[in-house]
Amino acid sequence: MSEPCKFEDKIIEMHGDIKTLIAEFKSMNGSLRETKEGFDEHKKESEIFRYRITITWFVMQTIKWVIGGGLGVALLTCVFRGR
Repeated sequence: MSEPCKFEDKIIEMHGDIKTLIAEFKSMNGSLRETKEGFDEHKKESEIFRYRITITWFVMQTIKWVIGGGLGVALLTCVFRGR
């Protein structure tokens, strides 16, 4: 009386494909989460690195001006004392 559904095999196949897609989406979500966490960690590390570089640059510029200013004053003093 009831004839078999001719789309039954296709529905079963689609069900398997859908399960596979769901598993792949879940794994992609996990890898995206790991990528975002890695990016956030890298961002924090680069901000710390930039801060350290800025401090080092200011210290080196200060040392340069102290040494340069000191040598300039010493040279000017020697030149004017010689006159």
